[in-house]
Amino acid sequence: MTVREQTSNDESLWLRLLGSETRYYDAGGVRTRSIEAGTGESLILLHGIGGHAETYARNVMPLAARYRVHAIDSLGHGLTGSIDGPITHVEYVKHLIDFMDAAGIARAHIGGESLGGWTAIWAALLHPERFITVINIVGAKFKVDVDAESARRTMAGRNELQRLSQQLRMNPTRDNVRARMAWLFHNPDRDLTDELVDLRWKLYQQEAAIKAPVGTRIAGPVPSDLDEGMLGPDLLEKLTHRTLVLWTDHNPSQVAAVAEKAVTYMPNAEYRIMKDCGHWPQWEDVSTFNEIVTSFLSRKP
Repeated sequence: MTVREQTSNDESLWLRLLGSETRYYDAGGVRTRSIEAGTGESLILLHGIGGHAETYARNVMPLAARYRVHAIDSLGHGLTGSIDGPITHVEYVKHLIDFMDAAGIARAHIGGESLGGWTAIWAALLHPERFITVINIVGAKFKVDVDAESARRTMAGRNELQRLSQQLRMNPTRDNVRARMAWLFHNPDRDLTDELVDLRWKLYQQEAAIKAPVGTRIAGPVPSDLDEGMLGPDLLEKLTHRTLVLWTDHNPSQVAAVAEKAVTYMPNAEYRIMKDCGHWPQWEDVSTFNEIVTSFLSRKP
């Protein structure tokens, strides 16, 4: 991370988003929020479980210098509406395609963090004609064989997320929102701002958040959802899109060895790792993240 980025960590996310616009679309009957800016090829950015479009508050405008960027609230998250019943990868992908149709996006680059990375891969598998490239940022639900220590560390991170999510469900307070969000960062004292905590706490108090299905918004992951739509070698081998797997050295959900193994099954993928970052590299090291993504997108096959 550069000195300039470190010294501007307290800059309001709304100052970071200055020049963008917030729009709402009817995505298959679901009111859907998008923070967007720029012109050119579309780049859609998806957040992780319990998150919202401001996950990319530090990236929208820099990336919009070259692309039409859409950071959206996914189904059942943020200020986007929800549906009755559980939300699986099928519903997440359908909502994404419905959003693209509503926004007039025929084809797009698709990038996602955690849950968003998982959704991005599933979207490219189910609707390959709609996507140009795929960016998986510390994505969820890779099911590949790794060494025992890597498997143990991955399970420990997953269990801690489960504990913090349960704590928040049972006692929804601002302090427990902060504790749940701290899990995202390798250095929360440096990178987790009061404004970000306040924003998520406010979103979690929205009526829609209270009514959202278990597994989204304030609820976080639950045991019955964790194994749905796992991405094993048989599926990864079918992902023919040019793909960037962007990981970190301190990702708490799946350690780097998992991503390194998953990449070996993808026929057209490259792997990059960011240092001194946890589960939100797009926020923790803004300039490096934006450079990696821009470089990947600008290279033609």
